[in-house]
This record gives sequence, structure tokens and C-alpha cells, in this order.
Amino acid sequence: AFPPLGKEFMPPLDEGSYLWMPTTMVHASIGEAMDILAKQNMAFRGIPEIDSVVGKIGRADTPLDPAPVSMIETVVNYKPEYRTDKAGRRIKYRFDKSKGSFVLDAAGELIPDRGGRPFRQWRDHIKSPDDIWDEIVAAGQVPGSTSAPKLQPIMARIVMLQSGMRAPMGMKIKGPSLEVIERVGLQIEKLLKQVPGIQADAVVADRIVGKPYLEIVPNRKALARYGVKMREFQDVVEIAIGGKAITTTVEGRERFPVRVRYPRELRDHVEVMERILITGKGGAQIPLIEVAEIRYERGPQVIKSEDTFLIGYVLFDKLPGHAEVDVVEECKRYLAA
Repeated sequence: AFPPLGKEFMPPLDEGSYLWMPTTMVHASIGEAMDILAKQNMAFRGIPEIDSVVGKIGRADTPLDPAPVSMIETVVNYKPEYRTDKAGRRIKYRFDKSKGSFVLDAAGELIPDRGGRPFRQWRDHIKSPDDIWDEIVAAGQVPGSTSAPKLQPIMARIVMLQSGMRAPMGMKIKGPSLEVIERVGLQIEKLLKQVPGIQADAVVADRIVGKPYLEIVPNRKALARYGVKMREFQDVVEIAIGGKAITTTVEGRERFPVRVRYPRELRDHVEVMERILITGKGGAQIPLIEVAEIRYERGPQVIKSEDTFLIGYVLFDKLPGHAEVDVVEECKRYLAA
């Protein structure tokens, strides 16, 4: 009956806020991710239409949250177009038609007046929440981070429960190894950016491999030469770097483990860790570097699987004025060509 109308599962609702969910580079440390988060929050707060900004990195202390440190979640609440009361009704203020401006009291505040006009809080070129999202995208461009698909908090949770992805649209790639999945995902990312109905900035493939892992590999011959048992070596490394619980304090009904390990300045850098002392035969103090190799190895930042298969995502979003179903069908035709 209406051929020009596109097809969508459900039109988006106006929640009054957006969820900005970019990712940082895989190898970024917690400090670098927090720096990117702080810069983005500062940029968002500089937008006049924004009311409040709350961001986080990483995951909560629960096995149900698989977010890596490289994933940022920022809730950006924007002001309503007009000032309203608690019931959501527009408040009218005294307006001087001769001067074309609102009348202010001695304190510089607007004066409520039932015969006045509602006060618009958005700038003239901001016509809809979509324009606010464009401002957010422009302000969130920080070196070292990707862009993000257009999401709202409630909408995002529903989408993630339905598909596991943090975007309204995306592709799931299954493969024999994480390296193959990442390589294919990056190739598909380049192709999807050329599809007419897709917002090129929002196309993001998972960067899976590249997280630096610190490995301490014992040299068995050196340990035998110094008379150090493997168990003794592992105990020293565990206590010095990771810490070990040696006792438990009792405070009423609560129990707290007491852990012992080196202070942060003696375990934060590889050069310092190399000087950790291990007691050898006869009480000799042997630096860790003499009996082990300390090195960085590239590894995955997160491992996702479905139906026993390793999986990776390519996330994307549509341009305004395009229906989701039409965009998905266009992507299929483009990739199959």
C-alpha cells in the first residue's frame, strides 16, 4: 500500500540520551584508555546541548560482563529541546516582542509567564536529536579510538541481548583462528564502507589480536646450575608480581585475605622485574634475568565463541533516511558481487 516506506523491525524511540561505545587500539594500556575516555568526556561536555556525561572502561566485577579494557561505554544525556516542568510540559517565559528576546530578572534568570513563549535550549542549526548525535561523533574523534554506531542505552541493551553485538547491525565471522577472523573482518570493513546506505565512519571490525602479554619463561638449565627448584622459582615470581595470600583477617562476620607482594615501583617495569632476587643453593641471591627470559608476546584481547566456533564481529550503522532491512539486503548484494 505504501511502496516508498522502508522496512524496519521497530522504529527507534527517543530516550533522551545516547550510548557512545567506541574501542581503543588493542595494545592500549589502562592508562591510555582512561586518557582517551577523559578527553572524549571533556569534548562531549563542551557541546551546549549536552546535559551530563558518564563514561567507563572495562567491565564490572562479574563474569557476565565480557567487556575488555579497550571498550568504552559513555552515556551522554542531552537537554530537551525546550525547558519543561516535572510533568514534561513546556514552560513559558516572558518575551519582549519589540526586542525579540526573553526578559531577564535582576539575577539574570528567565521570568515564567503563561502568556510568554517556551525557551528553546538547542542552537538554531540543531533541528533533531540526530543533529546532536552528529555533534557527538565529531567531538568524539580522538586519536587512538574508533567511531561508534548510533545507540541509545535501552536500545543498546536490547540489541546486545538479541545478537551479542553492540550495534544495530553487524556481521558475525566464524573461522579456524583469531588471526584469520581478524584479517577477514578488516577486509569486509573496507568493502562495507563503500556501500551507499552505510555510514562509513561507523563501520568497525573487531581488532582481536595485538594485546601484549608479559611472559616469564624459566630456563631449566640455569635453574639446575644454581640449585633452584622449579617450585621455588614459581613461588618467588608469584609472590613478587602477582601476590599471595598468607593469612586472613576476621572482622565480625567478614573475612579478608592478606596478600603479600612487591611494592608497585618494584614490579611495574620489565627492567625492574629483571632484578627480582631468587635464593639459590648456599643462600646465593640470583637476579631473575639470570634464570628466566622476560618477554612480551602478542595475544588476543578477548576470545568470543558461539556454537563451539571462534567468532568476530564487523559492526556498522545505516545513514539517516534508510531502512535497516534495505541496508542489510544492499550489503548482501554488494558483498556477493
